[in-house]
Amino acid sequence: MAEERRGRPSEKPAPIKEKWEMVVSEYPSKPELGYITTCYFDRKKNNGTSPYAMKTTYPRGYKQNKFKPEKGKSYGKLPVVLVFKTSNRSNAKTKMKVFNNENIDYILSAPKLVGVPSNAIILECGVGRSFVKKWKTKYKL
Repeated sequence: MAEERRGRPSEKPAPIKEKWEMVVSEYPSKPELGYITTCYFDRKKNNGTSPYAMKTTYPRGYKQNKFKPEKGKSYGKLPVVLVFKTSNRSNAKTKMKVFNNENIDYILSAPKLVGVPSNAIILECGVGRSFVKKWKTKYKL
């Protein structure tokens, strides 16, 4: 009589995949009702620990809310620093404007700003006093 083995039978280890994707539905039983998120993984790009790309598909008829920045809402007394060129020419003058009581979202989306010409080219924008010192040396202002 053959010798009986006790315990769980040994299994072959699953092969390690190099690329895979994970699909997550808001409503798994009816995926057409909610959004579907697909995460793409690749071991060569980042050891497979986190996705290198994500794609979200929204249901039919879904509309995202439009963003409307509010004027006058600042970041706890932190200034917003804007560096711009007065025109798109190569010899255009580089200038810096500091907004003390404005939100960066409002500054970047406003059609017209006080002290900034309409044809200005925005080079950099940041929140905080440290940017004033950095950009003064960088752009020689």
